Amino acid sequence: MNLQLQSRSVFISGSTKGIGRAVAEAFLREGAKVLINGRKDTAATASRLSCLGEVIPIDGDLSDPAQAAEVCAAIDANGPLDILVNNMGIFEPRKFEEIGDAEWLRFFETNVMSTVRLCRHFFPPMLKRDFGRIINIASEAGIRGLESMIHYSMTKGAQVVIGRGLANLTRGCGENVTVNSVLPGPTRTEGVEMWLADSARAAGKSEEEFARDFFRETEPDSLIQRFIRPEEIAHVVTFLASPLSSAINGANIRAEGGIIKSIV
Repeated sequence: MNLQLQSRSVFISGSTKGIGRAVAEAFLREGAKVLINGRKDTAATASRLSCLGEVIPIDGDLSDPAQAAEVCAAIDANGPLDILVNNMGIFEPRKFEEIGDAEWLRFFETNVMSTVRLCRHFFPPMLKRDFGRIINIASEAGIRGLESMIHYSMTKGAQVVIGRGLANLTRGCGENVTVNSVLPGPTRTEGVEMWLADSARAAGKSEEEFARDFFRETEPDSLIQRFIRPEEIAHVVTFLASPLSSAINGANIRAEGGIIKSIV
């Protein structure tokens, strides 16, 4: 299928590894111009991806207002932005009573305000030009409210609300600007790979045995009973970015392997 993304300009926050890098690779394979981002040393990832197409590295920590402004200026210097993917985020399992104020604020600044700052800058020009795609990489945690990561779940729920609110603002402003959120489930990123290896070793199991037992015991509602591959999330994102998805706006697209049991 031709997703009609050739020459589209795409910025993906937090795209030097994990889901973000997989999304960057998917857009490059579709012929898009991709601007990737990390806190530092983004050029190294850009060099590795350059064989797939035009990729531009932009360093900057979007949890910091000053650096976020510099990142926006660098994106603008490369021409109008067609597609914004808000992927930057942090997570860490922690008991609720152990999460201090500073940690709550750190998660909010990183996961929520990075999205707010980028949307505030790029959403109005998209409306003016009557074309744009904003895709928030949220999480099924934002719907379920994971007790092991309540602070993380809060930020992902906030991203969902931001996405729907912005989508509401597209009413009457043309038909070619959409804002949607993707809700991944447990995904086998580099961070999860490290956690899986450490946890399996501590439990005296192979990684395959530990992963199998994790889904049986901790995530029994998962229909696929495995970790999702980053490229599977990337396929969903590129479709939502395509003109072919123009009827989807304000939606929360579940790519979580069936963990969420509700039908709405």
